[in-house]
Amino acid sequence: MNRRTYLGFAAAGVVGTVAGCTEATDRQEFPPYPDSNSTELSGDGPMTSESFELSLDGPTVIELEHMGSDNFTVILDEPPADDNDTDGNETANDTDGNETLETNGNETVEPDGNGSDTDDNATDPENGEELDLEAITEDGQINPVASVASATGPYNGSTLHSVESGEYVLHVLEADDEWEATVYDLPAYDDGTGSELPIEHDGEQYDVVGPIDFGDRATVEFEFSVTGEGLHRVFLTDRTGTESLSVAELEGDGDESVSQEVSGVGYIEVLTVFSWNLEVS
Repeated sequence: MNRRTYLGFAAAGVVGTVAGCTEATDRQEFPPYPDSNSTELSGDGPMTSESFELSLDGPTVIELEHMGSDNFTVILDEPPADDNDTDGNETANDTDGNETLETNGNETVEPDGNGSDTDDNATDPENGEELDLEAITEDGQINPVASVASATGPYNGSTLHSVESGEYVLHVLEADDEWEATVYDLPAYDDGTGSELPIEHDGEQYDVVGPIDFGDRATVEFEFSVTGEGLHRVFLTDRTGTESLSVAELEGDGDESVSQEVSGVGYIEVLTVFSWNLEVS
């Protein structure tokens, strides 16, 4: 029998305690990501990067590092009008027939408003409040595709996004020092690709863990703990980056344990700028 080609979910249940991983592993070799395209960008202070192309059918992972001590705000956007390709050759991803996350065997789960969204809404990672990107982007002259970073002080984190194929730029709206970015354009990985469970990972910034090969449908246990003020969120996203399921959401210090049936290949996205630990087994 062929294995499922989607990241599937059954009914979720929150449990009080989850056993720790006895032989935990890190996210192994990712990055580098196999069969991906990558673009290196850098600058000093606010600026617009050179344009880059996204063409593969998986998610886009953006790693950012800021060496400054003040505000750092970055958005993903289409190039300015005079830089757009006007020959009509740009194509968008075909979303018909995309994989879905399933609950109870038949219900489609809608994205939960995490970093994978491509609307104009973004949230401040320190307090979870919605950012007014129109105000940030000079009276709406920039139309953001996605918020990539919003932090204060030194930053070194990763976010995951689902965007159409085409040309893009990074608008660094706020920065008081040098910054570097790596944009990974990923394929939709086949079953059997990715880190195997158990996994243990920790950090102090936004991060993307994966790809993870969850294998055939089985109960997977997620345990997340964090120290710091504000809203902290963890999402599980499919191999295309288009469907996400919330597995943890905490306000302030705390921990959360969830048991969930999962199958296929996917990613875990951690959205917090405070110290956190994640165990998946």
